[in-house]
Amino acid sequence: MKTRTIDLPDDLDEKVFEVVKQLRPHLDFKEFKQLVALAHAADGYRLVVAEKKGEVQGVMGYRILHDLVRGSHLYIDDLVTATAHRGRGVGAELLKFAEAEARRLGFTTLRLCAAIDNEGAQRFYQREGWDARATAFTKKVPSH
Repeated sequence: MKTRTIDLPDDLDEKVFEVVKQLRPHLDFKEFKQLVALAHAADGYRLVVAEKKGEVQGVMGYRILHDLVRGSHLYIDDLVTATAHRGRGVGAELLKFAEAEARRLGFTTLRLCAAIDNEGAQRFYQREGWDARATAFTKKVPSH
C-alpha cells in the first residue's frame, strides 16, 4: 500500500470522494471540493490517500491547529477506510502517517473526534492506543 498527499483541491478525484462519502454521505463532489478548498486555505487541510494498484483503500484529512489546551497539534478531521478494506490495517497505516507527520513537525499531540454513536470507530482508536479525553458538544444555530 502506498500513500500520497493531496495538497490542492484541484487534485481531488471521484475515486477519493467515493471513499470519503462513506464517512460523509451528506456531501456531493462539488461541495466536497469547495469545503476542502476552504479548509486548505484556512488551516492547510490536507488529504492523505492510501491506495494499492490505483484503488483508493482509505483517506485521512488533517490540519494543524493551535489552541490553549493542546498547543500546536495535528488534528485529524476525517479518517475512513473503504468498506471492502476494513480490518486490513489501512486505518492503522493512516494513523501511523499522522503520527510521523506530527513528530516531523515537532508536535507531541494528535487529536480527533469520533461520533458518540460510532462504537466501531471508538474501539478502533482505543486499539490503536488513543485515549478518550473529552466529549465534544455541538449546537445548531437557529435562524431568525
